[in-house]
Amino acid sequence: MFVAPLKNNIQASVIILTVVGFSLWGISFAFSNTPAAQYTEDEHVLFNLFFNNQTSLLTTKVITLLSILLGSFFVNFLTINQEISSKTNYIPSFLYIIFGFSSSTHQNMEPILIANLMLLPGIYFLISGYKQDVALSSFFKAGLCLGLASFFYMYYIFLFPIAFITISILRAFNWREWLVLLLGLTVPLYFYININYLNNNNTFGAFGLLKNNITPLQKPVISEYYILFFIVTIFMVILAILHYFNKGFGNKIKTIKTKYVLIWLLLLSLFIVFYKQTTDMIFLPCIIPISIICGDYLSEIKKLKIANTLLFLFMSGFAIIYCHALGLF
Repeated sequence: MFVAPLKNNIQASVIILTVVGFSLWGISFAFSNTPAAQYTEDEHVLFNLFFNNQTSLLTTKVITLLSILLGSFFVNFLTINQEISSKTNYIPSFLYIIFGFSSSTHQNMEPILIANLMLLPGIYFLISGYKQDVALSSFFKAGLCLGLASFFYMYYIFLFPIAFITISILRAFNWREWLVLLLGLTVPLYFYININYLNNNNTFGAFGLLKNNITPLQKPVISEYYILFFIVTIFMVILAILHYFNKGFGNKIKTIKTKYVLIWLLLLSLFIVFYKQTTDMIFLPCIIPISIICGDYLSEIKKLKIANTLLFLFMSGFAIIYCHALGLF
């Protein structure tokens, strides 16, 4: 299937990812005959600012495609550049694309996919500070990216602890680095408050949005169409984590520490699943750590038949929910 070329052949990987991304985009566009829904959720401040007006179906589709493809590129850049996996492993990008199109993105734009374009650079800057003698600039940029991500998808504020967890794992305590990181996280909020003040709006409206939208935890509802996709994904995550603890997290100290960071990111992301989530986007808050962890695991399986079987079951589950979302059954 796709496992061998995606982990061994860069040229074939690029072709596969491009064909898969544009094919899924083209199919969803062909079967969509209604205009994109108007987005009115005020809690996602910047997303609502840019996309609160009625947009054409074509515009929605193009932005969705670009956000998924750019997100997949950032995922693999993070995976390879930070030595999480081998330099020829493009399975994380493939998984990210599939997760992106498994949501309801064929009807409208999802704030998470846009916010991920800020979250991924934030994680990159955090990990990049590992070997830097002076990492203040990297940590400020990391905090700034995480803060911006929360303004595109409010519930990403629950990922703020990952910044301090990452510093604790990668570096010895330095109060200047923690302070600079905190400043980066709060800069977007500072500008938002000042803009509201200058526009004679509710100056501290951001805190009101938090109070009104941080609702009690909700039990996720899983449709019968998503059972196979859900089970296979959870199974792969469990196998990957067991593989890490059994075989080790890697041969390099940086790789080992980075994988611990990913596990913490996955745990924090799972918490977001219990806030205002629907079946068709249940995995969206977790697609960054899941794509990287599962992609790395599939590339390390020595028996290709096992890896291809897991990927085949994963794609079968995706095919079911994708056809259902398009109204084919």
